[in-house]
Amino acid sequence: MQIAKLSIERPIMTTMAILVFIIFGGIAYFSLNLNNMPDIEIPYITIFTTYPGAGPKEIETLITKRIEEVVSTVSELERVESYSLDGVSISILEFKIGKNVNIANQEVKDKVDEIINDLPDDAQKPVVQKVDFRAFPIMNLVLSGKNDPRELYEIADKTLKDRFSQIQGVAKVDIKGGRQREIRVILDDRVINEQLISLPQLMMILKSHNMNIPGGYFQVRDQEFTVRMQGEFNDIEEMKKLQIPTAFGNRKLGQLARVEDSGKDVRQRSIYFDAQKNYRNENVVKLGIIKSPEGNVVKVADAVRSILPEIQNALPKGMRLEIVNDDSDFTRASVNDAMGNIILGVIFTSIVLFLFLTQL
Repeated sequence: MQIAKLSIERPIMTTMAILVFIIFGGIAYFSLNLNNMPDIEIPYITIFTTYPGAGPKEIETLITKRIEEVVSTVSELERVESYSLDGVSISILEFKIGKNVNIANQEVKDKVDEIINDLPDDAQKPVVQKVDFRAFPIMNLVLSGKNDPRELYEIADKTLKDRFSQIQGVAKVDIKGGRQREIRVILDDRVINEQLISLPQLMMILKSHNMNIPGGYFQVRDQEFTVRMQGEFNDIEEMKKLQIPTAFGNRKLGQLARVEDSGKDVRQRSIYFDAQKNYRNENVVKLGIIKSPEGNVVKVADAVRSILPEIQNALPKGMRLEIVNDDSDFTRASVNDAMGNIILGVIFTSIVLFLFLTQL
């Protein structure tokens, strides 16, 4: 009763108070990001280390145990859980609640960097990252066509990935499917035994002949020129002419092995299936748009849709890029539903207050 009486006796003060809430509410509405889930961080850090060709026992001995020993000294570490699989080592670190995840992530990186030189030479650099529920695609696109899977992957990786990464609010573009290009040197057991070829030596020869080396610089009067020794192979024919030392003299690589412009073994593929049209396409590449923590789901999705026609026109003939799912649709529906409830609440509250105040 006192609030109602005060509102009637001092309408200007009441109007100003209401305007304050309206103004700050409007500022918050237009400045806050639209997301399905709140921004939360859980104290978990993962370490992925790939060692191609190694078995679980070698992975555990040469990589997993060394990583466990060095990260065990990180402060506020609660538990370490590791998995040693074929060609990969996975370590999951759980920290105490309240530990700053960004600080923990940097501390783990510093510890892992200390033992990088102790890991096998063929092992890839360990990938340390925090577990982030926001690091999932908000939109998935499919690049399809009758082209070779290597060409699809090349377009997705070299063209589309860079184009989508330029959009404000996009943190990463995840690519699944297709086939990466790979030059294969296939040797025959009989040739290896007859020519007494050392495989480690052959690998070193191929590596040493396929690199560009800086050669310093030289001066001509007041000008300075840099020197670079180009040694990378330009094509397969040049590779085939490479001289390989054997027990019976030098032989060309093409005489000892079969050199093919092929692709990497497909261990992960994408398949597009439309249940309504009963359509299935296995020759596709999926592109997942992952937004940054400060990105807006709706704005990122709108930006992707706006440049989609331009990208489609620039694609080679026969290729098609289309959206298969968009999380912004659910976000828009949730926001519209919430706004509808707010508007109804304001209307019904106004009616109740009007009826109540008229009785005074």
